[in-house]
Amino acid sequence: MNIWDHLGELRRRLLICIYVLAGGTVFGAFAVNPVVAWLARPVGELVFINPTEAFAAQVKIAVGVSFLLFLPVILYQMWAFVATGLKESEKRYLRWSVPVSYLFFMIGAAFSTFIVFPKAVAFLLTLKSRHLTPMLTIESYLDFFGLLGLAFGVLFQLPLILHFMAKVGVLQADFLAKNRRVSYLAIFLLATIFNPVPEVFTQLLLACAAIGLFEFSLFLVRWETRKKSEKALL
Repeated sequence: MNIWDHLGELRRRLLICIYVLAGGTVFGAFAVNPVVAWLARPVGELVFINPTEAFAAQVKIAVGVSFLLFLPVILYQMWAFVATGLKESEKRYLRWSVPVSYLFFMIGAAFSTFIVFPKAVAFLLTLKSRHLTPMLTIESYLDFFGLLGLAFGVLFQLPLILHFMAKVGVLQADFLAKNRRVSYLAIFLLATIFNPVPEVFTQLLLACAAIGLFEFSLFLVRWETRKKSEKALL
């Protein structure tokens, strides 16, 4: 394929993604009220302070539901476009890594949604006092929920990233094992820096989840290293 064929293919894949998201948003609109009711449970009530805020929040929820439901389709379109320039071995790797990546992202988002988010909100609401009354707007509350879910969804990609680095020979299991303490320290520092919520409880949950993923990643890297060693002996 020449450059114009590649651009035409990219345009076709992007249009498919846009159509899928647009169609999914229509279905996502029916989930807006149940989602808002579920999100508001930890606080009881949410408010909006400008005329367009509630509408914008409802659009965000509908698009978000559509994105989560049809993310496999979007990932497939990305894979189908990239696959035209890959070797067969690289295609085989993507065939299983893309679904696993989606699964890990959803697990991270679910961990944030059902464990981290409610506890973080409950903790933050304890900061109210006689002179501080919480009046949470739907926009800021939804942004907080989305950022937290995105942070954990991306965090749960760590095993795949490290496994890929081991597969291409950039990373060795011995290096990770020897620098385990340094890695733990780096994880806590990064959890403090990149945590979307500036409070200790969420930082600890984020760091503990990252440490668990690091240990799982170490297992994958060791497995990949051992498999390479066996192939070299053959």
